[in-house]
Amino acid sequence: MKDVKRIELVVESGVAGRFLGALDSLGLTHRTVIPGIYGRGQHGERGGDPFSTFDNTFVLVAVDPDRIDEVLRSLRPLLQSVGGMCLVSDAQSVRY
Repeated sequence: MKDVKRIELVVESGVAGRFLGALDSLGLTHRTVIPGIYGRGQHGERGGDPFSTFDNTFVLVAVDPDRIDEVLRSLRPLLQSVGGMCLVSDAQSVRY
């Protein structure tokens, strides 16, 4: 197993491409993206309505611990600009 940092993002679906582009520019092209999630946060309820234009998207990416500061420097301006949630935790990657 390899130690990694797990980044979880929950952002409005309409701006998710900007976050994915930021990850791409850092060479972090391996991720899981789940559109159409819903919940409640600072801006009230989001999603849950099949006709909603305010759904959220969940993005999960594993990052080498040595790169976490670089990645967060890239994501922080987007989070400050358009909002969203970003969680960072320790994890271990298992290769088969």
